[in-house]
Amino acid sequence: MDLSLNLKGTHVLITGGTGFIGSSTIAALLAAEARVTCLDIRPSKLSDSDAFQYFPCDISSESSLEEAFGLAAKKFGPVACCIALASLDLSVLPHHASLADMSAEQWSRTHRINVEGTFLTARTWLRQIRDCAATVKEGERMENVSLIIVGSESGNFGERGNADYAAGKSAVQGGLMRSLTGDVARIWPGARVNAIAPGPVDTEQFKEECAKNPEQLYLDAQATTALKKPVPPENVAKAILFLASENWSGSVTGQVLNVDCGKQGKVMWTKEEC
Repeated sequence: MDLSLNLKGTHVLITGGTGFIGSSTIAALLAAEARVTCLDIRPSKLSDSDAFQYFPCDISSESSLEEAFGLAAKKFGPVACCIALASLDLSVLPHHASLADMSAEQWSRTHRINVEGTFLTARTWLRQIRDCAATVKEGERMENVSLIIVGSESGNFGERGNADYAAGKSAVQGGLMRSLTGDVARIWPGARVNAIAPGPVDTEQFKEECAKNPEQLYLDAQATTALKKPVPPENVAKAILFLASENWSGSVTGQVLNVDCGKQGKVMWTKEEC
């Protein structure tokens, strides 16, 4: 039985790759000997090499995505696996406590990146796969053809005060992902699409937020989780690699993989409010 990830040489493109989860995922992919393209509006700390390349890209722009995918393919060939990670979360900024006070501009801005941007990413990848399928020679086969949408536990449970983000994640890890399940396999036989929904991830940002609010660790990552702790970023990366590997998850498609330490929901009322 072959228990390798079998990602060596696979061209994997990841959007939002310079963030906390993205950086961990790229490190894991490179360790698995994949060829990685990182797209982000922020510069990468990694230098281009035989296995890695970075291009600036705004996922809300059709032309920016098309150009970036085209440049990516010049060096590493068509993108086999696409990880749609890039998203916007405005909860880190001072914000309202109720939807009643949310501006329509904020709602639109978040959805333009998180929903429309994810749609555009998926469409650009799917068009490249379709072009590749039309020119592939008989007997040739590209492995690990899949789309992985990175959602959130907020897309499962909602989030008071952060409804724009939660609604967007619910849309992409639910309706969009499941709509694509039968679509991608018709364009490339065996192609898969799945989503991953991380819980509170133990990033530097999360640590800073918990330092400012001692109750946040309990409320976000202990009170409603079976394992009583936040998720290490490397655990999210490993779950993404599992879904990327056809050798490991070749029969998994149309699924949401919850990597959330057994999260059961949200704390509705604090003790003080009760």
